[in-house]
Amino acid sequence: MGDTTTSFPVPPDTDWSRVDRSVLVESLRELELLIRRAQAAQGAILAEVQSRGPHPTFGYSSVEAWLKDVVQCSRANGRQRVRRALACNDHTEGTQRLPASAPATGEAFARGEINTAHVDSILQTLSEMPGAVPDEDRTVYEKILVELAAEPASPMSVTKAGRHLLRRLEQEYLDPDPPVPSRPERELHWSWSVDGRLHFTGILDAVSGAQLEKLLSPLAKPRPGENGERDARTASQRNGDALAELLDHAQRAAKLPTEAGERTALMVTMSLHDLYGDSSSNGCDCGTAGPTGFGFSGTSATGDGTAESGPHAGHGGNATGDVTGTGAAEPGGSVYDRVRAVVDRQLPLLNGDIPISVEEARLLACDARIMPAVLGSRGEVLDLGREQRLANTAQRRALALRDKGCVFPSCTRPANWTEAHHIRGWIDLGPTDLDNLALLCGMHHRLIHTSDWTIRMAADGKPECIPPKWIDRHQRPRRNRTFDPYPADNAA
Repeated sequence: MGDTTTSFPVPPDTDWSRVDRSVLVESLRELELLIRRAQAAQGAILAEVQSRGPHPTFGYSSVEAWLKDVVQCSRANGRQRVRRALACNDHTEGTQRLPASAPATGEAFARGEINTAHVDSILQTLSEMPGAVPDEDRTVYEKILVELAAEPASPMSVTKAGRHLLRRLEQEYLDPDPPVPSRPERELHWSWSVDGRLHFTGILDAVSGAQLEKLLSPLAKPRPGENGERDARTASQRNGDALAELLDHAQRAAKLPTEAGERTALMVTMSLHDLYGDSSSNGCDCGTAGPTGFGFSGTSATGDGTAESGPHAGHGGNATGDVTGTGAAEPGGSVYDRVRAVVDRQLPLLNGDIPISVEEARLLACDARIMPAVLGSRGEVLDLGREQRLANTAQRRALALRDKGCVFPSCTRPANWTEAHHIRGWIDLGPTDLDNLALLCGMHHRLIHTSDWTIRMAADGKPECIPPKWIDRHQRPRRNRTFDPYPADNAA
């Protein structure tokens, strides 16, 4: 084997303690690019081995078995590599030449724009797409996920985007709105061990599960010790302690603790179209206000930016004036029309993350314990139900609807684990208004204050993060696509 150091981007004997921080960043980036391209090239080789046949060529029964002995990887890792290789490259199976099932993913991988975790996430989404999705539409959906991954976005963000895309496709091609079950599916099994401890397993429906998660979350956060030392408990231990504390609260009927400045409450978000539906079939007896808990006051935004008033404002044909993508595309439309209709579909969500059916969302909106919110076509808050008229609580809820979680790129912390950050500092007379606030988790809140990262409010009224020049010399703004994977202007 020849000398490979000539193509290596940095000398292997580099004394990293003497280089500038920008060199550290650039060298790491170059090495990562080299690794990704090398992995993609390995995939092309594996596809060729599959085409020639591992048995007639090398005497092995499968490419995975051959690869395991050649590079000393595990059998499981070998299967993952071969799966990526055959999805990203054309290859031969028997006498049939098969095209790559994820060609856009393979091309981005070969350019080094995405890594293996991105590839696996995209392939998983593509494998779970309904069979009724046209091939040309599937190609566009793949490109959307690839562009998101290369934005850049974390693999978890791509996975979450894929999950939401699959939910939209299920509504479009399978059962668009399954009926709400007459009885929620819940199970709880427990048994006592000989050492006097209770063991239990169970299943909760989405609503009950979200409620339990919401109640446990503030109790399960790490708690520093008396002297400020770090909480040494594991996540599972904190969850167990939180459940025990919750049971104690319930037994004493005490007021439950707050999180992020407000009492725990479930929130259901849905589009104006989904809220009202077809008034001709469902009937309309709402009076001059919206459904229970919304306080809509009989007005709705229309497509031309004007307001429409009256007891039936927002119902029937006018309801969809400002809510695009809530129904199926017209038959015979272009592939981009169909993709836009699916991607722009606003899923009814519980706590901003758990997809639920339209009928279940309408049912929950009538529950006084649920916090309902109606969104417009671009996710703007059209109406927000209130339990109390406290400005800070109302702002927190509006921020949770807009940002959905920490706004730092690729962060996965949900809104209830964040703090409201003043973009223009409060000490610099920055107002405590929505257009000067952004949600940040504790770690990234500190990072914004101690590093060269900055935050600004974009033209669409949403915050975006500006990286330091040593990360991106052009300082192109970045957004967290974990919670908002399909921006309305870039969906197709």
